[in-house]
Amino acid sequence: MKKIVSLILAAVLAISCCVSAFAATKYQPSFEIDCESVYLADENGNVLFEQNPNQRMYPAELTQIMTAIVVIENIDAVGGWTAEAAYEMSTQNFLYENRHGIISTGMLAGNVFTADELFHAMVIASGYDAAMTLAKLIAGSQDAFVELMNQKAAELGARDTNFTNCHGLHDTANYTTAYDMYLISRYAMSLEKFRETVAKTAYTCEETDTHRKLVWNTDNGLLASGNAHYYSPVSGIKAGYSAEIGRNVASYAEYEGFAYYQIDMGAPFELDEGYNLALKNAKDLYVWAFTEFEVKTIVEAGSQIDEVPLELAWQKDYLKLMIGETFRTLLPIDVDIASIEYQYDVPESVEAPVEKGDVIGKLNFYHSGEIIGSVPLVSAEDVEQSELLSGLKNFSDMTRSFWFKFIVITIFILIALYIALMIIRNYNHRKYGNFKRKRRL
Repeated sequence: MKKIVSLILAAVLAISCCVSAFAATKYQPSFEIDCESVYLADENGNVLFEQNPNQRMYPAELTQIMTAIVVIENIDAVGGWTAEAAYEMSTQNFLYENRHGIISTGMLAGNVFTADELFHAMVIASGYDAAMTLAKLIAGSQDAFVELMNQKAAELGARDTNFTNCHGLHDTANYTTAYDMYLISRYAMSLEKFRETVAKTAYTCEETDTHRKLVWNTDNGLLASGNAHYYSPVSGIKAGYSAEIGRNVASYAEYEGFAYYQIDMGAPFELDEGYNLALKNAKDLYVWAFTEFEVKTIVEAGSQIDEVPLELAWQKDYLKLMIGETFRTLLPIDVDIASIEYQYDVPESVEAPVEKGDVIGKLNFYHSGEIIGSVPLVSAEDVEQSELLSGLKNFSDMTRSFWFKFIVITIFILIALYIALMIIRNYNHRKYGNFKRKRRL
């Protein structure tokens, strides 16, 4: 029976290639990568491509992804998305001095906006003014807000990240890595408000008695149809650049049920024949991922796959196992299926009772000597425990215990001592009894 099961398993593996081959094995695209640091992975951390992922980089406007997270998680404490805040003259003066007079959102000192409007201005158009106004609304000061940003970064495991501002203007102490920015972006996309807003390409802020009508357009060319870098599977996240650090983009793309996060940082600031090389790299890598790889179903949940020795069950010696969950992954189309190896990770035996669905072990898959994925192996059936066999085992376990052995030995010694005493007593009784009778005579 086990030989048949093993043959079936081998056939399944041969047909289905490998499991999560990109989980540990990184692949190299054939085209040039212009960014200094790149991280391309799915939401579970399975990496398809990386280049200097832990190198310290400057995020520019990608800083605002963390700003957005902190705003979302603290907005209720200041009145929710309808709370209002004024764009202050001090903020405007700061940005005129540090942005050479360029304020892309069109805000003017004294304008009053709702938190929701400011959030759209920041997330869609990377508004420094909106970011600073939101920070003041949430924390009362820029410094207090930055503390919240760094606390959140630490919570997310972004250990090579430090923020000094909420807007992203260049500061050598405001840094991160492509990997950390992946962690931050992945978390941001788990927040419904962020996910919905970042997918928009434009937002109209209607005229009020404090400001004129304003229209904010996305600065992410991957999102904007008609842009040379447009790629329809992309639904976020944010681009950034400065002459000091070059060009960056954090993005998310989903195609045919499979999704990736991609961080591209440190592309040249100068355009190449009109192309933003960070956006070009991002698009090229997505096309590469989605056209040269394909999603395959490796194993289906419920497929019976193996069995293990079973104890404490009446007239049943083996427990049937099955795949605990369906496993799908993205694989190179031309992957060599003969290179995939598998290995069971299950106990030597299992004791009843067992319920169907109980996790018993797992099946690991290897490629080029590295583990590339695994699936849980679960019980395929319910098995009751035999009270007789269980009692015998408990008795057997008890007889092997220290205290049982100690008690038995103690009893044996006491019995031996008792017998010895009885022998001595009987001996003395016979000896001295005869002596007394002789004296009477």
